[in-house]
Amino acid sequence: MKRCAMLCFQSVYLFLHIFLTLPCLFLYLQATASLSTMDHVEIYLSLWRGTAPIYDKDCIVVEAQRRRGSVVNYYGYCRKILDAASGKFDSEKYAKTDGVKRGRRDLAGSPYLTRKITPAEDAGSVMDKALVALNIAAGLIRKDRLDAQRLGMESLCLLTDPSRAGMETAKIAARVVLLDTAQEELVNGDEVIFDESAELRIREVIISIVLGDSDDDSGYDSDDSEEKEHKDLLFNLALVVMANALAVYETPAAATSRLRRNSVVDSFLKDAQEMSSNNILSSLLGVLGQAQDNPHDSFRSAQCLGSLFQGSDEARRKARDLNAKQIVLTALDVGQRTHVKLANASQRVLRVLAVEDEEDEDEDENEEHN
Repeated sequence: MKRCAMLCFQSVYLFLHIFLTLPCLFLYLQATASLSTMDHVEIYLSLWRGTAPIYDKDCIVVEAQRRRGSVVNYYGYCRKILDAASGKFDSEKYAKTDGVKRGRRDLAGSPYLTRKITPAEDAGSVMDKALVALNIAAGLIRKDRLDAQRLGMESLCLLTDPSRAGMETAKIAARVVLLDTAQEELVNGDEVIFDESAELRIREVIISIVLGDSDDDSGYDSDDSEEKEHKDLLFNLALVVMANALAVYETPAAATSRLRRNSVVDSFLKDAQEMSSNNILSSLLGVLGQAQDNPHDSFRSAQCLGSLFQGSDEARRKARDLNAKQIVLTALDVGQRTHVKLANASQRVLRVLAVEDEEDEDEDENEEHN
């Protein structure tokens, strides 16, 4: 009986770690497990020994309880967990449809990325619709009500995700998040001139949350667990919005040149530095350094860092002073043990930083020859 329970637990663990990339706390002696998903669903699992005449001999009953989060998302996870426990989970089918590389929130392979604007849907109408949605989201995140702030941030997560909103809408939303304008830039020599656009202040809110400079901090009671939970949730959603916006400029469907992407990243980093005394790279590395305690936030932080280091030579140069490589290596170790997506994102950051090291070596060799 114990062997059957252990095999069942191992099957569920491998499924959660490899396929769903959900960090779990397993208690083998109690035959229980608790897990938290990236879309904020908390599930509690228990194993029970089935007894006759209802269950067969040596039958293991797997119980799943939703502790928090979306009911719809919970049932999706629950179905897959129970399939894995019973040995019915089809890993090949999952990898092709909803796997780590082709998930609904991932950019690779999404049918929406190459979606073309139809004749009846010109660029102007897409811009108008996107601005309406962005104005609504901007109004929500500036309200005092907790539910309104969360709804506004979740709306921005969808608007900056090409697989949900479409590439054209995501590009507009990404510009608002990173450049504080919905219009394309005009470049006049070395000077970047922005078209006139509505002041949505979305970028200001996102940066203030990520850097911990939110004006709403004074209204929070540190002993109130509900408000702390809400604050942590907003922080996670802000990381998602930033990661989505930065990723838009890296997709082939975005049709952006390397020079154009680097200009956007440098402008975003410069404006973030002017808005706060805190350094955004240092703050993101601090989140990544807490991978053991909060792997989901660390994964989003690694996504942001990968895009920022990729798009900014200055950011890569600062990485060495911030001890970035050692922090990323620690996160990689945590990811390899508990969180596949965190491991993949950390490996990408290391590859980008390795380019900077190679360039420094080439410069040293050239100086020696001279």
